[in-house]
Amino acid sequence: MDSALLGYQRKNSAAPVAVAYLLRVAGTCDLGAARAAVLDRARRFPALTHRLAPAAGRSGWPAWTPEPEFDVSAHVRVHHLSAAADEAELRNFVEWRCRAAIPLDAPPWEICLLPGPGADEFHVLFRASHIWLDGAALHQVLGMLFGEGHAAAPPRRGRDGQVTRRVLAVALGRLLGWATPAGSLEALARPWSRRHDLHWATTNAERLRALARAYDATVNDVFLVALAGALDSWSRPVGGRREVRALMPVSIRRKEEFGGLGNYVVGARVSLPRGPISPWSRFEAIRRQTSRYRGPENVAAGERWWFEKIPARFGPMAVTMGMDSRRVPVTTSNVGVLPGPMAVAGCPVTGGMPIPVLLPGQRLFVMLGVLGPTASLSVAVNGNVPDGDRLVSLWLAELDGLEQAAGLTAVPAQTPAPETSAAPTTPTTPAAPGTSTTATA
Repeated sequence: MDSALLGYQRKNSAAPVAVAYLLRVAGTCDLGAARAAVLDRARRFPALTHRLAPAAGRSGWPAWTPEPEFDVSAHVRVHHLSAAADEAELRNFVEWRCRAAIPLDAPPWEICLLPGPGADEFHVLFRASHIWLDGAALHQVLGMLFGEGHAAAPPRRGRDGQVTRRVLAVALGRLLGWATPAGSLEALARPWSRRHDLHWATTNAERLRALARAYDATVNDVFLVALAGALDSWSRPVGGRREVRALMPVSIRRKEEFGGLGNYVVGARVSLPRGPISPWSRFEAIRRQTSRYRGPENVAAGERWWFEKIPARFGPMAVTMGMDSRRVPVTTSNVGVLPGPMAVAGCPVTGGMPIPVLLPGQRLFVMLGVLGPTASLSVAVNGNVPDGDRLVSLWLAELDGLEQAAGLTAVPAQTPAPETSAAPTTPTTPAAPGTSTTATA
């Protein structure tokens, strides 16, 4: 939550606790028009001008207050790539920029305009402090800035599950489970490096929805099952018989908190099934864990109850534990469907993907997002992790295998994206094997 993340960032000043999204836009990049459009949106949505103000007293907490002299030129800038910039250069810039600090003494966000080699399209990188935004709030702010029509994300299902004694007991057991280390993978056992790499791929979002229906699961379950299979093919386990576990952020927003900004998530540990088992067994193993975070008695409500009982001084310690690669060697996030349509100063957004940002010590972060008919898988790996680029193609191959096992021969065929690092696109024809969709467990 906000205060715990703030404490973590203060103790790790070099660590950008950030969220980011990369958009592809049709048209010509115009800095003046973009700044004018963003300034107009800031007037319509004053939350875009808020910054973190110091606490009133020694025992108080900082508060979000309006910036009296909001300077749009400090938040919207052009960054020129080379005249012959390719996908690799775009990825390198995004990864480099996402590691830059985000000051908290001003509205904690920025827009980077990235003109393309030609005049027919450009990219926009939006990034902001994770202290200010979680996944749901990220979508809402993107709607405020670029949304056409209703500029706010639609309401989602609330997480107001009943906090019964049973829910509290289950939640406490899961929280105490964080004390135990997890198994890992050989590829993730190397020393940590300051260098990071990004890889991404796109596919038709309807593929994931069809697979979710076929296996009586959610799209998030499909994401995790395919990731488990990809990791199984990618690297051998280490750590004896201990299970490889992934961090899965879960929304704990209550109904009345939707529509507001802030950070309302807890981290769940999900054991990833490995070995030669059937797709149905993999889904059952994942569903058994994720289903606890759905329904009238979801564990997330219980975990929030316990988290709010943690003294403020221990909040940063709890966040640090949640980032510890010895407990969760793999970080995942399914940010769901970004509502459209969108435009940047009148130029239509044609595609986009969420960007994972690694924190110190993290070695692998995999994100899923959907914009329009396209699902995007983004992978951030530490520089010492070998063959990180293979993960996206292995994940897409797992979707192929899940379709074959379920007999989904009617799923539209796709033309594979160029290599495994294709830029975010919104295909006009059915896309190729591989997909993603909503942010629910």
